[in-house]
Amino acid sequence: MTEAGQARQPGERLSPRVAKQVRDLIMSGAVRGGERLRTEHLAEQLGVSATPVREALMSLTGEGMVEFRPGRGFSVVPVTRQDVTDLYDVQAYLSGELAGRAAQRLTGADLAGLLVLQEELERAVGAGDLDATERADFELHRRVNRAAAAPKLTWMLSLTLRYVPFTAYAEIPGWPLAARDGHGPILDALRDGASAAACAAMSAHIRLAGVLLVDFLAAQGVLAGE
Repeated sequence: MTEAGQARQPGERLSPRVAKQVRDLIMSGAVRGGERLRTEHLAEQLGVSATPVREALMSLTGEGMVEFRPGRGFSVVPVTRQDVTDLYDVQAYLSGELAGRAAQRLTGADLAGLLVLQEELERAVGAGDLDATERADFELHRRVNRAAAAPKLTWMLSLTLRYVPFTAYAEIPGWPLAARDGHGPILDALRDGASAAACAAMSAHIRLAGVLLVDFLAAQGVLAGE
């Protein structure tokens, strides 16, 4: 196990994983704009040493998530409604493009596998099993993206997914139902090989997730300027 409590591959650097954890704290509203990020406190909270925390915070300054001031240390850059909307708009565009391409490439076996995952997701939502819901949702999207056979687009999408607070989805009102119900139009379009419809349905699905996150953050009073 790593210092962060997860299995780590030999040679894997810990700081990218810590950076993801800090991003999740920021994007879920667990830490607020302007709040100081003390290296020692974060190291204790995340169960790691101070060195990967410092490395992670320095990398996050380059992403515009964290600010560093000599003599004052690190602090959270305030997140605005537009910031979140921009991130999900980019994600929606890339996910839509991938779905549109996948519609022309999915085999019957691929589609059958997606339907099985959708059934698993629906059962998980009905049972209130949020972990299983997230796993089925993630795998369904992963298979669609992979089927597009567009590695550069998939890589660019992975950059936007860094800012999705998956760990907070269980707390976001409406997310499980949106994950369940939003897949119907996508799967219909994929089954029909309708690229434009698949693109539009996937884009709308992702944008709704962004709206739910914005509403969640706004309700907590953590969006800057509101």
